[in-house]
Amino acid sequence: MGFLRGIDGFRSIPLDLSEGTTQGGFLTILAAVLCLALFGCELSAFLTVTTRTRIVMDSNQDKLLKINFDISLNDMDCDHVTVGVWDSFGSDRLNITRNIQKQKLDHQGNDAGHPYTDDELLELEAREETYSEQQKEEFDADWTSSSDSFKHDSFDDVIDSHDLTMILFYADWCPPCRRFKPTWNEFENEVNKDKGYIGITDADGVQLGGQVRVLKINCVEFQSACLEESIDSYPNVRLYRRSIGKSKRFSQYEGERTLAGLLAFLKSEAKKRHLHVGAKHHNVNTEGCRIRGYVEVTRVPGTLHIESKSSETKMMSAAFTNTSHVVNHLSFGDESPMLTSKDLGIPDEYRENIAPLDGKAFVVDRFHQAPHHYIKVVSTTFANLANIRSYQITHQHRVANIPKHTIPQAKFSYDLAPVEVIVTEERVKKWYSFFTSALAIVGGAYTVMGLTSGACNMASRAFKDKVGKLG
Repeated sequence: MGFLRGIDGFRSIPLDLSEGTTQGGFLTILAAVLCLALFGCELSAFLTVTTRTRIVMDSNQDKLLKINFDISLNDMDCDHVTVGVWDSFGSDRLNITRNIQKQKLDHQGNDAGHPYTDDELLELEAREETYSEQQKEEFDADWTSSSDSFKHDSFDDVIDSHDLTMILFYADWCPPCRRFKPTWNEFENEVNKDKGYIGITDADGVQLGGQVRVLKINCVEFQSACLEESIDSYPNVRLYRRSIGKSKRFSQYEGERTLAGLLAFLKSEAKKRHLHVGAKHHNVNTEGCRIRGYVEVTRVPGTLHIESKSSETKMMSAAFTNTSHVVNHLSFGDESPMLTSKDLGIPDEYRENIAPLDGKAFVVDRFHQAPHHYIKVVSTTFANLANIRSYQITHQHRVANIPKHTIPQAKFSYDLAPVEVIVTEERVKKWYSFFTSALAIVGGAYTVMGLTSGACNMASRAFKDKVGKLG
């Protein structure tokens, strides 16, 4: 015991040799409060768990990847909805039915759905088409010479850019063509004047004006265009109108080759057409379709696509299919409850990226358009949760313009990142760091307060000496 007293580094001072002061009591309380506050901060930091990530090359050796989907198509009949997958290996699987369920949906609202008439389709399509001034000049020009300032490379665009297009097919060497040409030029100038010919109206009395165009095509210069239109005699006059399919619709002029005869024919044919009926977009089918399930794909970039196709009992104008849809759910990989439960430790920022498209709507309001999704898929492993694996998703999308005679598809293009993210959870402070900090807080607080007390005592003595009150 004597040895221990000899090496005592914390010798105490007897109470009768020490003096308590109000100032010392105040500093003691302040030190205790400071210790408790700093200790609380350190304890909070010790109990805090942070997420750390590291990136490695993807170690997943699975050959297949599961795509889970639940998609509602607002205006597509279940009898015609098909699902397909294409991948970069060249595999193209169409009309997949395995592991897929379809459920019919009712429309919301009063319109139960009805097919578009040809007149509605033509009007809506023409209304949505826009042309630059250069294109307008191109489509309004005569095809008389291949060496003029125009390209003359699309006869279909010439027809589609006008409500009605009356065309003279001729050949320079043809004597009847030469005799008829002055009359045709007079007719052309009359109809193609600045604001169009006033007297041409459709079946609803709407003035067509500049939407009617009169042209001529030199079949010597543009032989391929005339052959494609099966022109077998000259002069040959046809009145073309916009068409829905690839085949162009026209009326052959067989009347007298006079200005009055040409004008009468043009007016008569225009009266037969409902060209401007105020058509609006509407539902076509009496029901929608909810399609859900999963497909297994090779772990390479690819595209999941949904489209409408004709059945054995019903043919469809598939080019006008409405592919608007709501993504109820879309994810990749096995759907473990641990990945979606908020009580099992998956950080919120990772859980939100497992299915970020859920509940989002993607709507198109024009023909020949379809939503196209671009998805980057990143394999993610949670080391603290028995190495459970999930797939994080980043998503971009756009409304794609589709060629007129191509079936629109709702596309989900996916690409797998070649790396894997390893997620671990760690405490911000180790236990030994916590205890070291706790001891430093206690010692530091009382040391600072002791120094403060000493400084205050010295200042007090100095002040008393100066005023002569020290005993």
